Amino acid sequence: MSKLNVAVIGANGFIGKHLVEFLSADPNVTLSLFGRSSHSTFKNYHRIDLNDKKFIGEHFEDIDYVFYLASESIPANSWDKPLFEIEKNLIPFINFLECVSSVGVKKVGFLSSAGTIYGESNAAMEEESNKHPFSPYGITKLSMENFLNYFHHKNGLSYDIFRVSNVYGEGQDTSKGLGLINTLMENIIKYKRITVYGNGENIRNYIYVKDVAAILAKMLTVDQKETNILNIASDDTLSINQIVDILRKELKEEFIVEKKDHRGSDNKAIKISNEKLKKKFPQFNFTPIQEGVKLTYSHIKAHTQSNK
Repeated sequence: MSKLNVAVIGANGFIGKHLVEFLSADPNVTLSLFGRSSHSTFKNYHRIDLNDKKFIGEHFEDIDYVFYLASESIPANSWDKPLFEIEKNLIPFINFLECVSSVGVKKVGFLSSAGTIYGESNAAMEEESNKHPFSPYGITKLSMENFLNYFHHKNGLSYDIFRVSNVYGEGQDTSKGLGLINTLMENIIKYKRITVYGNGENIRNYIYVKDVAAILAKMLTVDQKETNILNIASDDTLSINQIVDILRKELKEEFIVEKKDHRGSDNKAIKISNEKLKKKFPQFNFTPIQEGVKLTYSHIKAHTQSNK
């Protein structure tokens, strides 16, 4: 792989931190890191305003590849505020694409959402399957994908779209209501009690965060003139009840399960095909969920004890 100047927007985020860890180990990559926070532990980090075209023009003119991981929302908190998605996610993204496509950026890798853009389905959804998003979050993610295609046709900007399933792992911030597995483990450790919304039969695909970061990093080895759309999903498609059973077995902790009403923003069932991903990277091995759960639990447990 030739030398690449790579930018990560959302470097302080859950997936962003793990991706930066992978990319920092690659001698062929020079990193520029960006985020909304005014500070970071990373070097070469800048606070970014995605509506500031002058700033973007100055900092991205020599960038080859941009990982766009930024998001101001999650499905649950945008359910009652659809305009928030437009104002805080879609408009800044369009402004950003308009600017970077004019300063010579070769490619943008966009973190989309496999769990929300396809809608409800009991069949394994492939990248070409019909999309029926019903939440403002999913509707906006799909719109952002379509604007990438617009700037590809208009200005020649190449892109990768990563439709990521439900991610769990070390360092996830669950305070905003995102991350089922991490949230359950935190509540087991702290309160010996967890909450399950609905009957527990909601089906999701779950993928370990280090697997996501490794796959994203591998995309830099692909021809940068290609456009790619990939479901980033593991082989672990499970109900919440199955997740609870795994936690009981692997964590060896006693806990109570409290049931509450189903939330309107939750998709009852979504199955995602990862066949295209496995064909692209046939040697890649996913972390089994039992192993990922134990690694994540050890991290949360140690972090919880250190904060006492």
